[in-house]
Amino acid sequence: MNCPAASSGVSIAMFIIAQRGGGELSPCPPADKIRAAMIPDSNTLLLNIQRQQHYLNPALKRIAAYILEHPEKIKLLRIKELASECEVSEATVTRFVRELNIATFQEFKIILADVSSSAPNDTNKGGKYIYDDVAKGDSVESLIEKIAFRNLETLEETKKIINSVVIEKAVKAIDRSAIITIYCVGTSTIAAESAKMRFYRIGKECIVYNDPANQAVSSSLLRKNSVAIGISNSGQSAPTVNALRMAQKSGAKTICITSSNTSPITRFADIKLYTAARQSTFFQESLVSRVAQILIIDILYACYALKHYSKSIKMVEESAASLVKVLHKNNY
Repeated sequence: MNCPAASSGVSIAMFIIAQRGGGELSPCPPADKIRAAMIPDSNTLLLNIQRQQHYLNPALKRIAAYILEHPEKIKLLRIKELASECEVSEATVTRFVRELNIATFQEFKIILADVSSSAPNDTNKGGKYIYDDVAKGDSVESLIEKIAFRNLETLEETKKIINSVVIEKAVKAIDRSAIITIYCVGTSTIAAESAKMRFYRIGKECIVYNDPANQAVSSSLLRKNSVAIGISNSGQSAPTVNALRMAQKSGAKTICITSSNTSPITRFADIKLYTAARQSTFFQESLVSRVAQILIIDILYACYALKHYSKSIKMVEESAASLVKVLHKNNY
C-alpha cells in the first residue's frame, strides 16, 4: 500500500513530528493527520530553514538567506517576485518550499504570516563573522550582548526540538552498555570530554576518540554490548561518520548528536539527537555548537544518574572528596 507520506521530504516531516513529541512516525497513518503534523509554526519553520541553509545548493541557499533576512516581507510577495529577488526561477522557489514539506508557496506564506516585522536580522549582508554574528567594528559591549544572546538562543532553540522519547531510548542504550565510546573531531571534543568526565565520576566507563586512526580501529572492534556516540555539528565530519558506520556494522548501538537531520551521520545512527546550532559564516563549524552539544550530554547524564540515584550520589561524593585531597591539600 502506498503511503501518502512517501515523498522526497519525508525525513524533514519525521523530524518535525519528532519535535512535537510524537515519537516515531507510523508506517502509514491517516493522510489528514500526516498533513497536520507536517505543518510547522512560523518559528519552527524559520529554525528549520536556518539549520539547513548551509547544506543547500547555491540557488536554494539564496532563497533561504532572503527569507531569514526578510521573513515579514514574504507574505507580501508573489512567487514571481521572490524568484526575482533571489535570482532564481519560480520552479526553484517551488522546489524550496516542497523541500520543507509544504505543498504550495501560498501555504508557505500563510505559515510565515504571523512573523513580526521586528524579527531579528540573522545576516550580515555578506560580511564575515569572527564569532558567529560578531562582525568587524563591534564594541566590547556589543560583543558581550551578541555572544551571550547567541549562546542563550542556541540553548533555547535546542530545548524546543529535544524529544523526550528519543532521550529515553538513548539513556536505555547507555544503561545497557558495558562501555560508552564517543567519536568526535574539532570543537565537538569539548562536549565529548565533558561526557567522559561526568559518566566516569558515576561509575560508567566512557572513552573519547578524536584521532581518525584510533577511531577507525576502535569502532571496528566494538560489540553488541557497546554504545557508540558520534558528535558532529554538521554531521559531515568524515572520521566521525566513518567511525559510527563501523560501530554500527560491528553491532554496537549507535547514537548521533548533530544539527542536521539530513546529514550523512544520521544514516548510521540508531538513535538521533538534534541540536539547533547552525553553521557559522566565518568558520566551518559553529562556535556555539558546543553549548547545544553539552546540553544534550548533560541531559543524558542526568537521566542516567537518576536511574542509579543512590549509587551515583555515593560515587560523586567519593570522587569529590578524593579531588579535594589531591587539589587542595598542602603537600609541600
